[in-house]
Amino acid sequence: MEEQLFKDFKHRLNALDEDIRKLALKYAEEFYVYDKCTKAEAIDRAIAKAEMKNRKL
Repeated sequence: MEEQLFKDFKHRLNALDEDIRKLALKYAEEFYVYDKCTKAEAIDRAIAKAEMKNRKL
């Protein structure tokens, strides 16, 4: 479901490493569904969270 939900942002997601991309999709769905964010905001927040988690910040 995550892939289809954020297919408009594929160009941004494809630029990420595979492990960060998977995390970002997971987080984006959570932000979009539970926090009632827009898709664009959910993607931005998810990418930032996934990159911080990957770098252990």
